[in-house]
Amino acid sequence: MITVFLWQADGPVRGGRGVCDDRRKARQDAAACLRSGQASLAVVEEATAELGLRTLTSGYYSTGRKWQARVGMNGRVRWVASS
Repeated sequence: MITVFLWQADGPVRGGRGVCDDRRKARQDAAACLRSGQASLAVVEEATAELGLRTLTSGYYSTGRKWQARVGMNGRVRWVASS
């Protein structure tokens, strides 16, 4: 089992998504989409990557830890824990 961080940034222009093995890097990548104006909301979610060793399916499974961010009036990205 490997811990990964799934990130997604959505907005009116486009956005982005990705997978990182480092929470800080996932936040940086998502925040870049927010700062560029491509996205208005970003989410980073901790998950485990399971590679089909016990079952025939592989995939990402949420651990329940999640953070959301938006750009504030001062232009700073603020992350808060969410459920």
